[in-house]
Amino acid sequence: MKHQGKCSSGFLCQYLVVLFGLLCFPVSAHAEGPVRIASNIGFDANWLAHALPDQRKFVTRLRAQNRPVIFESLPYNRFQEILESGEIDCVMGSDQADFENSIATQSKIRFELRLFRREGVDLRSLPVVNVGILANLPRPHVPISSEIHWHDLRSLDQAVELLVAGRLDVIVGDATNIRMYGRAEIVQADLPPVIIANLSLICRDTEPLREFVGGFDSSMGVSNLRQSQPDESRYTVMNGW
Repeated sequence: MKHQGKCSSGFLCQYLVVLFGLLCFPVSAHAEGPVRIASNIGFDANWLAHALPDQRKFVTRLRAQNRPVIFESLPYNRFQEILESGEIDCVMGSDQADFENSIATQSKIRFELRLFRREGVDLRSLPVVNVGILANLPRPHVPISSEIHWHDLRSLDQAVELLVAGRLDVIVGDATNIRMYGRAEIVQADLPPVIIANLSLICRDTEPLREFVGGFDSSMGVSNLRQSQPDESRYTVMNGW
């Protein structure tokens, strides 16, 4: 007589073991794999620590979706190519019209590029103001009456270094990234922002990504997924802010 606690068939035993495993360990919500997002801004822990509240909310809730996200730092001029080829799922951009067969979040993350000076320097008292700006940015209107001399720079690191050394009077930058340098001698000029960029999450138009985009917008308090309209601010920094 066979022991009642054993299976009479090897195949049946394997089937029951697999079934038991599925019942005891439900399929993870992350089974679809992570959503890969290209950005030229590094959304790491240091960035989050210095981000403005609305910026932190956008990135934190994006990371809290059912599917995990992976940010990949890439130059903006590659975004169209890698999105259309399927190498990446989504990109952070200011104009959905730049990308074919795409969907975009209604939720946006806002960046205000402002003027930053050295402590104690009165920009309005200078007859000539030397302004450092990333070379791939448009030259905005600067609301001061002094003569403006522009200096194209390759990175924000270079901008901060030249400003601290006194070789520039002011630089154009995003407050979050400037604060990350921890330089007390660099302060924000008492002037309005010179460039405003509102970035959306722009993704390939697939059903899983539609669900992801809709879920993210819902978590941000936005409903009724629709195609985003082109934004009037199309400034994305290729070299990072």
